[in-house]
This record gives sequence, C-alpha cells and structure tokens, in this order.
Amino acid sequence: MSKNIIRKLCVIIFGLILAILLRIIITFTVKFSSFPITHNVTSYFAGLTSIISIVISLFWISNFIVAITADWIAAGYIPLLIYVLHWTNFKFSERLQDMTNSYDVFINDLTQKWFGYFNNNETYWPNLEKRLQCCGLEGPRSYMDYMQMVPKHCYNPELITLGCSHWFQNIYFPMQKIGFLLLRFALLIELSMLYFYAFRVFKKLLSLIGKRYLKKVFKPCL
Repeated sequence: MSKNIIRKLCVIIFGLILAILLRIIITFTVKFSSFPITHNVTSYFAGLTSIISIVISLFWISNFIVAITADWIAAGYIPLLIYVLHWTNFKFSERLQDMTNSYDVFINDLTQKWFGYFNNNETYWPNLEKRLQCCGLEGPRSYMDYMQMVPKHCYNPELITLGCSHWFQNIYFPMQKIGFLLLRFALLIELSMLYFYAFRVFKKLLSLIGKRYLKKVFKPCL
C-alpha cells in the first residue's frame, strides 16, 4: 500500500518536472533567449529540477539497497540528507535572489533604452514593441508624456495598452513565485526522505532494544 503511494507520488513529481521543462525552461530558451534575465531563470529552474530528479532517483536506489541489506545502512543516509537539505536551501535561495536582482537590473536597462530611443533615436525600442506587441515603457501614455504621437505599430488593429515593462513584469513575476514554491517543494521532498530514513533507523533501534530486553527477561527462566 505504502509502496504504491510512494510510486504514484514519484510519477506526479516527475510529471511536474516535465511540465516545468516544457513550459518554462524550453519556452524561455527558445522565445526569450536574447534577454539577459532569461539565463538566470532557465538556469535556476534547470538546476532545481535536476536536484529533485537526482534526489528521487537516489531515494529509489538507496531504498532498494536498504531492503536487501540491514536497515542500519539507512543511518548513513541521514547526515548526507541533512547536508543536501542545507545545500539546496542555501544555494537556491541565493540563486532566487540573484534572479530577482537581475530582473531589477534588466528593468533599469530597459528604462535607459527607452530614454535612448528619444534622445538618440535608437531602433531597439520600436523593434522590441513590434516583437512583443507592447507599446511604450508603461503603455501609450509614455509617448504622451513626451508629447509624442503613438506610433502606428502600437495598433494591432486597436491600440495596444500593455506597456513593455508591464509585459516583462507579467512574465517574470510569476516565475519568481513559481521558483519560490518549487524550492519549498524540493525542501519538503528532502525533509520527507530524511524523516523516512530516521523512522527506519528508530524502528530498527526499538526492535533491537526490545529483543535485548526479552532476552534479559527470559534468560533466568532457561
């Protein structure tokens, strides 16, 4: 019964990893590879999903080894899992913060390109608007603030009201929330495995104490 539940949970976890691979990692790599922040997003999710996959795979292997050997071997996995738990939390919390910081840097750079469009007549901004189907830094009113006419490519065929900074915000802010939840999910998996092996060792220890106690009780009778 418990083995079937664990097997189903593992299938669900691997399905989640596959969904992240298809919907986030591959999508961002193909569509948004030209944006600097994309590397931080894809590397974060690729690294975290790899850790989850490795931990789940090693769990099955180690559980098989424990099943064919003495349960005491599980005691060796406990300090290893404690280390992995600490490393995952520290490393990916840091990378999640780096992803947030890189977004702030990217938005500042995007603002500078907006100013460069008016001051130096740079072509980056019109090309960005055509590619992303956005208009202005924060919408068409950004042009009106500069007393400029809204360009024709901001109509498709109606006026596009989504600003380019808001377009990136709608894309990357959910990624930060998903990244945070995925990190907590990875830690939960590792913590569950730690409790699983700790319970096996504790159960083995109680069984050993019980056997020794029974020997002491029945020894005088022999």
